[in-house]
Amino acid sequence: MNRKITALLIGAAAMLSLAACGEKEESSARPINIEKGTAAAVTTQAPTNAAGEAETQPATFHERHDYEDGVLVGRWSGDEADIVLQENGKVSAEFDISEVMMLSKDGSFMLSGETNPPVQYDGSTMTVFANAEDGGEAVEFLKLSRIGDPDPDSFDGLYDIATEEFKQKLAGIIVGDDTADFDVKLRIRYGKFIVCLPEFCDYTQKGDEFSLALEGSGDGSLIDGLGDSTFVLDGDNVTFYTDEGISEQFEKKE
Repeated sequence: MNRKITALLIGAAAMLSLAACGEKEESSARPINIEKGTAAAVTTQAPTNAAGEAETQPATFHERHDYEDGVLVGRWSGDEADIVLQENGKVSAEFDISEVMMLSKDGSFMLSGETNPPVQYDGSTMTVFANAEDGGEAVEFLKLSRIGDPDPDSFDGLYDIATEEFKQKLAGIIVGDDTADFDVKLRIRYGKFIVCLPEFCDYTQKGDEFSLALEGSGDGSLIDGLGDSTFVLDGDNVTFYTDEGISEQFEKKE
């Protein structure tokens, strides 16, 4: 869903690691800007109003379609995220951040390619440590609370994030807003860290027009690539377009 999410998460992880070591640094995270597509626009005659003035129309990069309501309901997989468009108008999403954070087979925490001490885990609570920059004793980086029954034999599962600063930073990165406040969870799957956002925003679809909006926000800027777009379905594939060209592409999973 966002081709710059990994770079932003690396910056956030570095900032949080420094904070854990007692240092402070301003975050370099910025709101997400989707790259401009290269598709050529389909030229159409702009309609005019009663006064004969041309009405403002968004650029059209594809043949328009009048799809039935609900054609996008289901799970869609993109390059860096899966999104689930639900019948109730809610959107859930999962971002694989294992390029930044993951666990090795022995439980060592890998942060941006650096090996840190093994996590402490009792089947319910996981405490993640990061190396101190001065070579001193490792410091607590992240604390997670397992959702569901305890399982001391496996790290895999869904977790609540008990470290509020980390949770807020993840939310802010997703929407490009440091004041973002919505539920964020972490799933560990085969050692990979996956950010989960259950029902984190609303969407609307009418014909081939699509928009996203976070509750309490009227600007539709939750995710630039899909916030205000049109789309084309081609079998199990969907391509979203902004007024600048191709924005995002997904494949239907279920």
